[in-house]
Amino acid sequence: MKKSVLLIILVCFGLSGFSTKVKHEFYVSVTDIYVDAEKQQINGVVKCFPDDWERAMNALLSNKVQRYIQLDSTAQDSLHAVYLQKHLNVKVRNQELKFGYSGTVRGFDEMYLLFEGPMELAPEEYAVEWTVNQTLLADIYPTQENIVILHYDGQKYTSSCREGNEYEFYYSF
Repeated sequence: MKKSVLLIILVCFGLSGFSTKVKHEFYVSVTDIYVDAEKQQINGVVKCFPDDWERAMNALLSNKVQRYIQLDSTAQDSLHAVYLQKHLNVKVRNQELKFGYSGTVRGFDEMYLLFEGPMELAPEEYAVEWTVNQTLLADIYPTQENIVILHYDGQKYTSSCREGNEYEFYYSF
């Protein structure tokens, strides 16, 4: 009897499109960008949800037979680097900051994409005229909101890149 009830439940949920994945309507990432004058380096981390990230990576692979989760870590890292370079653009004093992808750390409910680059301006020049364009995941989720936190000389500034501001903001410390 128990097997019959279980089979009926499985068939009903299976036919109705029941999914064990949690669907949500709010899509957000958080990006921290640090100016490290002592090390003459810009460091950053993008935090996002793994299921959202996987969907974006699968979209990049849409013309291939393979899915993101089937890729080895080297191939995944290569996709991460390309996607991050395309969707995170930062300028200071109208000079583009050059970031390199430096790795991914995976948690149960989050992913951390790490990036870094050299400081090509004098440290004091990073105090003014920031332009941040952060379109990460916006190509997949039209309601995506990318919170960006700039860290400079003990100060921080938080803003949001979203559809309403064309995923861009300007700031001077």
